[in-house]
Amino acid sequence: MRNIDLFANVALDHVLTPCLAVSPQVVEANYSAMIAIAGSADRIRPHVKTHKCPEIVKIASKLGIEKHKCATLAEAEMLAGLVKDVLIAYPIVGPNVSKLAELANRFPDVRFSTVVDCSRAANLLDQLFSSVGQSLDVLIDMNVGMNRTGIQPNEAAISLAKQICQHRSLRLSGLHVYDGHNHQSDLPARTAAVEALMNPVVSLVAELKSAGIAIEKLVCGGTPTFPVFAKWAQTNQSRPEVPAIELSPGTSVLSDHNYGRDYPDIAGVQPAAMLFTRVVSKPGPGLVTVDLGHKAVAADQPAGKRCHFVDMPDAEELKHSEEHLVIRTSQADQLEVGQVLRVLPAHICPTVALHAEMVVVQRGEITGSWPVVRHRIYR
Repeated sequence: MRNIDLFANVALDHVLTPCLAVSPQVVEANYSAMIAIAGSADRIRPHVKTHKCPEIVKIASKLGIEKHKCATLAEAEMLAGLVKDVLIAYPIVGPNVSKLAELANRFPDVRFSTVVDCSRAANLLDQLFSSVGQSLDVLIDMNVGMNRTGIQPNEAAISLAKQICQHRSLRLSGLHVYDGHNHQSDLPARTAAVEALMNPVVSLVAELKSAGIAIEKLVCGGTPTFPVFAKWAQTNQSRPEVPAIELSPGTSVLSDHNYGRDYPDIAGVQPAAMLFTRVVSKPGPGLVTVDLGHKAVAADQPAGKRCHFVDMPDAEELKHSEEHLVIRTSQADQLEVGQVLRVLPAHICPTVALHAEMVVVQRGEITGSWPVVRHRIYR
């Protein structure tokens, strides 16, 4: 049985749509597949930005995954109530610095860390944490080609590392190596890209060691390069200049249509989340309108390529607005107003953030709901 079949034949007469559904069974199976790829649970630091859900974190903990990565202070707060090691992989600046200190004070048993890519950010963190008598782990954010955040692995990174080591309240614990620009569907091309970016990173680690600065870990990759980094880590683990590697996939926890199509090498991972939508109108021959606007399914993908209708592979997305999605399908005459359709989103991460909760599907029934931490700000 395909895992998406777990979402078939569910009684939905009383379920409001559009809604996001999740299968705990598939979530657990996906985590188990990820552990198998990584080699062990302690090599994984999953990114919770995909699901933003405490119940999913609990499933990870049951399988031995106790380190997580996040992007927002609200996600960090959610994690802090459940695990003991939280990396905020996002620049913390402005008033967020004091908010992070408040969070660390509330959860003194949690090892918080964040990323920095410039001396000004490091100085602000050090000043605030020193003033309240706290310490903070930091990782230098590497720009390995994405050109979004980070510092290139060269002399500038060495200088920044030396500055961090001089701060009273900061402890340099590693390098953050995120390569979100590497999403080649061709595995050899992805592998070559990872090899190329890791060469200067490993050289930087060696130079820092020569300068008396030890790097204890590298937090590497996202979902597309997850199996590549896993293999790279296993191949290079005996090299003395290579520190511990932590892998940080995100999307693979729930998966989606595009990742399932483009990365079959992420073995064992299948869709754990599904959208349910209803037909609300039949405005013309061959046309059907459903209640799946871009306030319910992510609109970051190109228009016409945001949804995969599981039971209607010929469905063509024609018009997408806030609360409506108009499709053309050869099955239009057979569809009734009020009928429920199943949809795999092209991109699950921003889709989850549009929903306050996920309805839980187990054994073909809706058994409850799980909350989603939609807000970004820790208050």
